[in-house]
Amino acid sequence: MKRYRLSVCKGMDCKANGSNAVFAAAQEELTQRGLAPRCEAYRGGCYGFCHMGPNVVIREDTGRKKDPLSPEDYQLMGWPGEVYYSRMNPERMRRVIAEHIEKDAPVRDYYGDPDEGP
Repeated sequence: MKRYRLSVCKGMDCKANGSNAVFAAAQEELTQRGLAPRCEAYRGGCYGFCHMGPNVVIREDTGRKKDPLSPEDYQLMGWPGEVYYSRMNPERMRRVIAEHIEKDAPVRDYYGDPDEGP
């Protein structure tokens, strides 16, 4: 069974666009579905795609040692299993938890394109 690390941006623009509510929905849905042991939810730094926020990044947990100054907290790493979601809201977050985390099926409808303009 896969384990995940879910990061919701806490940058100013993402917060202004509702990332606090997205994070709360993630925590609530993980708890309600009993998935908290499979998915660590945390607040990541700004990924630099402010015009596409709120931004969420989900990575498969591979057991890599966590560095407190790791760039993975504020940039896409291009690792296998890394998925970047853009323009998230609580409803979208609930769907991502239900499909990506619970069923190991990323929600392609919500994938972000970092090269997309404003």
